[in-house]
Amino acid sequence: MNPHKYSEVKKINMIMKKIFSTKQIFLLLLILIAKASTAQTTLSLNDAIEKAIANRYDLKIQQVNTDVTKKQLNEVQTRSLPQITSDLDLRYNTKLQSNVLPGYVFAAPNSPDKLIQLGTKYNFLWGFNLNQNIYNPTNISDRKIATLQTEYQKQNEKLTETNIKQEVTEAYFSALLWKEKIKLSEQNVKRANSVYQTSQNQLSMGQATNYDVQRNEVDLENAKATDEQNKRSYELSVNDLLYKISGNSIKNPVLSDNLTDLMQQYSNLPMVSGEIQRTELLQQELQTDIYNQNIKKQKLIALPTVSAYGNYSLQYLHNGFTPLTVSDWYPFNYVGVKASFSLFDGGFRNKTKQEYELRAQASKYNYDKLSADYQQEVLSTQTTLYNSLSDLNYQKKNLALIEDLYRIDTDRFENGTIKQSDLTTTYYTLLQTQTNYLNSVYNYLVAVVSYKKAVGTL
Repeated sequence: MNPHKYSEVKKINMIMKKIFSTKQIFLLLLILIAKASTAQTTLSLNDAIEKAIANRYDLKIQQVNTDVTKKQLNEVQTRSLPQITSDLDLRYNTKLQSNVLPGYVFAAPNSPDKLIQLGTKYNFLWGFNLNQNIYNPTNISDRKIATLQTEYQKQNEKLTETNIKQEVTEAYFSALLWKEKIKLSEQNVKRANSVYQTSQNQLSMGQATNYDVQRNEVDLENAKATDEQNKRSYELSVNDLLYKISGNSIKNPVLSDNLTDLMQQYSNLPMVSGEIQRTELLQQELQTDIYNQNIKKQKLIALPTVSAYGNYSLQYLHNGFTPLTVSDWYPFNYVGVKASFSLFDGGFRNKTKQEYELRAQASKYNYDKLSADYQQEVLSTQTTLYNSLSDLNYQKKNLALIEDLYRIDTDRFENGTIKQSDLTTTYYTLLQTQTNYLNSVYNYLVAVVSYKKAVGTL
């Protein structure tokens, strides 16, 4: 081969190899992107709750509100620290103020008064002030009020967490319910399709009629429609779950828990007979304490506020502008103690105290009302829990019975003692019973969550 042609062929081969190598890399990237887009995340109930508590904006808002009250408490505490200020006053007297001195100051009593002007053209003052509270009765009350408000906001966080737990848990239960219903509807589609195919074969052999084929076809289409509806409902329930946990980054979650395991987890539920521990009641107690502290504050305002103060100042006095000359600056300083108290405020303190007394009384009534409401809620959720447990046991027995009947009817159909329509009727009863059982499991789990929230243990 011509050496020149051989060199060209070699170059072409190298170029082709680079092209194929680039294509392989590109295809590999596409595969990796596709896998990343279809990557699934395993999600348990506890994972869902933890993610919701970490991501939910309503809880973050409450946490910020708590931080605000903490800052307010810090602000009150800083009042006990010394306050230091500085004043700088630069004055140029374009015309000095005139003063009149009586004539007897200079001579005889009948001498005329004299008009004089005291001062210098330039008068600069640079002072440093120190003020330290020794006793301020309102600070004591404000500190207690701010502490109570901080605790109130912390309870708001706890209440928000409880509501989030309930929402996410019920959403997770709902998704599991539709997941189980999909399994049933898929089995129903397979069976309906098998029956339809069998009836078509029997029609060709003269063992079935067109009516039988059409009826089985209708059953198959209904089964497909139900299966599609269940899948759409499951997709919606998963989206609702992701919305409730603010899981925008989670794609194609796989729910790792199942209804059977959760049933065992919630099977041993202790009944609470004593006083319920609701966050809302504790909040109401804190609110009453805040009002009572405000009542005490109005009483303390009448006490004197005692503070110590001090000042160190430098004053420049000169008719010429020579501020860099040290001898033209004249220092002075002083210290003192001051007591301030109100003599008459028009009855404002008394009216404010009466207002907070009424608020405290209303808050106490509201506590009693909430306590009665929650006691009734406990009884209501307890009754619902008992009813759902009773229905669950009833549906469980029904499911065991219909499963036995379906096995018996299957054997009877194979032996030719019953018609296909009879077996179909039994099968649809089985499907309905399975659905009822799943619904009873879901209702029981939701009732457990509602009861735990009612007694304050969620």
